[in-house]
Amino acid sequence: MSIFISYRRADSKYVVDRIRERLTAVFGPEAVFRDVESIGLGLDYRTVLTRETTGCRVMLVVIGPQWLSIANEKGKRLFQDDDATRIEVETGLLGKDILVIPVLVMNASMPSAEDLPESLCDLHYRNAISVRPDPDFDNDMERLILGIHRAQVDVPITLQHFEPQTVPIPQGPFWMGSETSDGIPVYETPLHEVNLPAYRIGKYPVTNKQYEEFIRQTGRLVLPSAGWNGLRVPDGMDKYPVAGVTFYDAVAYCEWLKEATGRKYFLPNEAQWEKACRADAKSIYPWGDQFDAERCNAGRGQVAAVDAFPAQSEYGCFDLVGNVRQWTCSLWGEKRSSPHPNYIYPWKDDERNDLNAGRQVRRVIRGSSAGDDPKLLRSSIRRGHAPDDEGLPGARHGFRVALVV
Repeated sequence: MSIFISYRRADSKYVVDRIRERLTAVFGPEAVFRDVESIGLGLDYRTVLTRETTGCRVMLVVIGPQWLSIANEKGKRLFQDDDATRIEVETGLLGKDILVIPVLVMNASMPSAEDLPESLCDLHYRNAISVRPDPDFDNDMERLILGIHRAQVDVPITLQHFEPQTVPIPQGPFWMGSETSDGIPVYETPLHEVNLPAYRIGKYPVTNKQYEEFIRQTGRLVLPSAGWNGLRVPDGMDKYPVAGVTFYDAVAYCEWLKEATGRKYFLPNEAQWEKACRADAKSIYPWGDQFDAERCNAGRGQVAAVDAFPAQSEYGCFDLVGNVRQWTCSLWGEKRSSPHPNYIYPWKDDERNDLNAGRQVRRVIRGSSAGDDPKLLRSSIRRGHAPDDEGLPGARHGFRVALVV
């Protein structure tokens, strides 16, 4: 993540100081570029600005009351070809992968398209945010930071042929678990709010075809439970979810994928899995409170291709429930019947997500299989399985990847 702050010193320096301070606290000093602090002594500022404006992911165009009207002997600076602010904003608007956010400060208004140079007219149509002075400053900055977090996971990714598609999950809270009710185990309660940073997660469970590349490159054995022809995927099964894998298989795949692509792939924890499933709703199923047989493969007996049914969640994830159960990295405990007291709700990002726990400790499985009863297709359902368990016939284990960018 690289955030470039474009502003005029005579227009908004004090406010930009505060904005940069808040952004630096969240994203780190190396991620936020502002000319005064970020251009080293003796460097050619033209070269540095060109590099930073073309390479940033987010450009904040800070607009104060004088941003448009500041002039010199030639007239308004914004209409001069060599004006640094104009060049910065032009570069941002031309960058297809750059999110340009106008930030209005000190009661400034958004300039009209007619008031801007032709090359900057598109700025008028970008959704702006006002950052007001205290007592509203903190709330406005939280909104701005949330928008930047969303841009962080929306980074376009050019995939290698074997790489799973992922969808962005924005930073913020969601509802995890279930309300106390008949048929709901106590370890699935209470319904509580969890706040997660931004991440990406597999649009589909990992498919046979994607897993086959991992097997080919690493020489890892395929368990008979996967139903393959030795080390080859059966004809017509490329787009089916790989099933019959252990927790250790899933982790090994993520580690291989990380090394093969240079991206930060990992096996999601159960909170990340459930947020991808529920978004910010409290609904029973990924799509709502009513079971819909047309949204999943449940009750059909056999595993289906990962794209055989529509997307199930608001974030565009397929096959979360009703096809194959899916591993997470979260710990359950040693007893099958209930989780260890350290791993009950409310969920926390703590030692329950330790990849190095012993083999005797079960891991949380999420989702549900094609053979599960519809009432077991809840977004919140959780089970504990031994990490070397590939699942029973008709309820084999698969997984999906997660990613931070």
